[in-house]
Amino acid sequence: MKDIRPWKKTGLLVFAAALGGIISVPGTGLLTARATVAVQASPVTEYDEAALASFADDTLEYWEIPGLVERYNSAYQKQLDQFYYNPGSSTGLTKDQLLSVAETLRQEAETLADTAEDEKDSITKQEYEEYRNNVRILRARAKDLEDAAKGRSASGASALRALRISKNNTVKTVNAMMRDHEILELKTKAAEKSLEMAELTYEASKRQMELGLYSAENVLAAEEALNFARAAASSAENEEKDQKQTLIRMLGWRYDADPVIQKVPEPDLARIASYDPAADISKAIENNVTLYDTRMASSSSQGGAVAKARTIKDQENEVRTSLDLLYKDVLQKQAAYEAAKTKFAADGADKAAADRKNALGMMSRQEYLTAESAYLAAEAEFTEASLALTGAMEEYEWAVKGMMELASGAQSQDQGQGAM
Repeated sequence: MKDIRPWKKTGLLVFAAALGGIISVPGTGLLTARATVAVQASPVTEYDEAALASFADDTLEYWEIPGLVERYNSAYQKQLDQFYYNPGSSTGLTKDQLLSVAETLRQEAETLADTAEDEKDSITKQEYEEYRNNVRILRARAKDLEDAAKGRSASGASALRALRISKNNTVKTVNAMMRDHEILELKTKAAEKSLEMAELTYEASKRQMELGLYSAENVLAAEEALNFARAAASSAENEEKDQKQTLIRMLGWRYDADPVIQKVPEPDLARIASYDPAADISKAIENNVTLYDTRMASSSSQGGAVAKARTIKDQENEVRTSLDLLYKDVLQKQAAYEAAKTKFAADGADKAAADRKNALGMMSRQEYLTAESAYLAAEAEFTEASLALTGAMEEYEWAVKGMMELASGAQSQDQGQGAM
């Protein structure tokens, strides 16, 4: 089972508690409890709450990764906490919700102002000033929210952008880990089959020696091969288990859990047909996160206006070159995938024929294990080609969305630091 923590209903803001009562809030004086906001989903979610809840099972599917990262990844949850609960950070609410909260706060301010005037003669001067102070605080907070709703607040947009980038980077990492895990599983199966063949060869060599057909050296060689196969199988199993543990921990399972990890789906070739490199280059340049940071940085931090313009041009050219290479890599891996798929179909026919012969007793155990090993090797070749194409497609699509690392990004940062 997943190590499920109570899901913090993101977007929940409590400006005061105890309905109808008056409480002391550090730094704000006395506030009543009308100003509350309903919960909403995470600001970067691709799923509604029902879909997120459906992930709480013991099966991992490739398409679930963005939702699992969002709901269960511990590092991302800490960033969500910071996004929502740090003083002065963005609220994470929609424009309409921000305006609704602002209106609620303004109404609360008017209520407090009326109350202060009505009770002015029956309360102390200090209490009256606390009322008036809270009125000012509520009106100021309402204005802040209205400014954020109208796009006048940079801090909220910046925090949300950082959150999206963080999530995307984590999703990219976990996607690659799940693809790697599938390859490790196949390697483990192949190593186990090699071990089975080595055991069979060793037992056969001992029988041959008993019949006087093999020497002790032959048996010793078979035993050494068996020990090597055992070590290889154990190493492959441990590597696969360690990688699985890291993968599932990143998605919310306990270290000792054993969820079912489904196969990564075969690549959708229709997506490749939809790629338009000429148009995608413009999108990639516009969306690139490093380029965005360079554009938004002050000229002085970039070594001057001329240096900044040169850096932007260099980064744009790097995006163009890199995206072209990524597209060519997709086409190359597509060709390899299609060739591997054709070969695997033929290998599958050979395996089916071996299964039939084995069922009829027309093959020795050694011959059948050899056929199984050949099929596992063909399956591994096809799977690696399939996963490589999926990875290449995702790299291209991430690049179009702006998630392409630029070598010139680090250089521009160094220039900026030197200029400061």
